Order: sequence, then structure tokens, then C-alpha cells
Amino acid sequence: MGRFLNVGIIQMPVDHDTAVNLRYIEKKTNELMSAYHKPELIVGVECIESFTPQYIPGSMTEFFSGIAKKHGIYFIPGSMYEKHDDLPKGKFYNSAPIFNPNGELIDVYRKMAPWRPSEDLAEPGKKYVVFDIPEKDTKVGVQICYDLNFPEISRNETLMGAEVLVKLTLDPQELYGLNKNVHFTRALENQAFLVSTNCVGFFNGAHLYGNSLVVNPEGQLLWEAGQTETICTVTLDLDLVRRSREYGTMFLDHYLQHLRDYNFPMPYADDITSAPIFKGLRKTPTNIDEYEADVKPVGVCEIGNRNEVDIDFNKLEKNLEDFLGK
Repeated sequence: MGRFLNVGIIQMPVDHDTAVNLRYIEKKTNELMSAYHKPELIVGVECIESFTPQYIPGSMTEFFSGIAKKHGIYFIPGSMYEKHDDLPKGKFYNSAPIFNPNGELIDVYRKMAPWRPSEDLAEPGKKYVVFDIPEKDTKVGVQICYDLNFPEISRNETLMGAEVLVKLTLDPQELYGLNKNVHFTRALENQAFLVSTNCVGFFNGAHLYGNSLVVNPEGQLLWEAGQTETICTVTLDLDLVRRSREYGTMFLDHYLQHLRDYNFPMPYADDITSAPIFKGLRKTPTNIDEYEADVKPVGVCEIGNRNEVDIDFNKLEKNLEDFLGK
């Protein structure tokens, strides 16, 4: 008997009001679990909550725990802004909690590459996260959005045994063409399934393009959504991962075996900042004001005044408390 994993994807709009997003996730999970082709792992999107940061564990993860336990599924509901006592005041992690079918919080992945300067409140995480699905004899690596643009993250999760790489995203339309091919590359070079989710609709002045997709270990598109909200269950043939890694992709390219065999030297692995390329490279802008000051000398963002977003944070916090207290 083969190893197959049904992955449910929730491609959804995100609202400033976290309670609205939680209702949506609960509803769509129920719908996915009502279909005959039901998922065993359900994955949401990035930033289902960014204006009402919470502790992990906390009341919000208890809510997600209840959903996972009710349906008996592995569950990555989406990423949330996480309060943490080790962080400076006003700083948070962009974190994805992971639950098993018993509703247990088995791990938390914290985004390692916040998208600067937009994510100026998010501190980078320092831990790769790969979790087990023992029923399928497989491991799943978790990433968030911009993480995928750094091959080191996918590669290290692969070296930890991940056969499936899951990436939660909140990407604006401008990044669709820029990033799409990266998904195929990461799947192919790691001989792994790549499951990428994205939001849809409008959020903070941007159109979110959707187009969640699944790429197989041979770098071929297995499924892709459009630009509207949707749910879907996709079956992953995990033995294709094992076959590709043991006998070569399409019985030709032995990427991971050759990575071991050639054992390429990595002279800057212990201190990337010592690489010669960085000696003359500009400082990275860390917030929007620094970004505008940085690009104006080359003629970008010279005209117009940025509109301040007016959000009633107290109201959003109360809505969330009322919802979770239901």
C-alpha cells in the first residue's frame, strides 16, 4: 500500500477583524471535512491575525486546538502575530501554530525572514520546524511567505527529513510573476512537495492574488487556484518523494544524493556577514520611512504622501475577546 496525504487548502480573504477570520476558518474547515475526499492536514494562510497579537499558547490556540480535535486532523490554521516575553515591547513573531489530531499544540514555526520594511514589527525566528505525521511515515516543514525566497530554509528543512514543504503567504499582486517560479525550483531542488497558500481580496491597500499552488517533487504543477476564495483537497503521493530521492528525479537527476556526495565547501556558513559581497552593500531599510529615504535619491517614491491607516485596535481586541469567550 502506498503513502498518500490529503492536504486541504483554505485560500481566503483576510480582514482587519481577527474574529471575522476565525469564523471563516472554522466554517471552511467544516466544509472541507464534509466532503467525501476529506483532508488529513489542513493549511490556512498568513496573517489571519496581525492587529490583535496573542500569546502562544493562549485563547486563540485553544480555539484552533478544538477544531483540530473535533475533526481529528493535523492543522496549520495560518500565521498570527505572537506576543512573547523575550521580545522588546511592540515587537512580535509572525508565527504558525501546528496541531495534531488530538488537538495538541505540537510546535510553533516563527517566520525567519520577515518581509522588510513592511514587517517592521516582526522579529525573525531562529528555529527550523519540521513535524512528524507518523501515520504516513512522513515529515512536513513549515515556512511563511518570504522564507521561500531563501533556499537555505527549504534546504535545511529537507535535510531534517521533510518530504512536504508548506508555505503560508499573504502576497500582493506585484509579487505573482516575481515569485511563482521560485516554488517550482524549491520543490525540484529538494525533491519535495511544495504546498503554497495565499490570501485573496484586498488588505492594507494591496490586492492579494491568491493562486495557491501545489508542486510535486519533479517540479511539476499538481494544482493551482485562481484569484477568488476557494477550498480544495489535493492528494500527495509521498512515495514519489522517496522514489525521486532514491533513484533520481524522473530517474535522471540525483540532487540530494549528489549534495551528499560532493559535499560542497561552504566557507561562509558560520558567518555569512564575512562574505566579500557584503563589504560594499548598502544597509537594509527596516521600516517604511527608511525605505522612502533610501529610494528617493534614485527617483522612486518622490511624489505623493502616504495615507495613514486608521484602525480601532481596541475594538478589534474586544471583538476577538467576545468571539473567543463565546
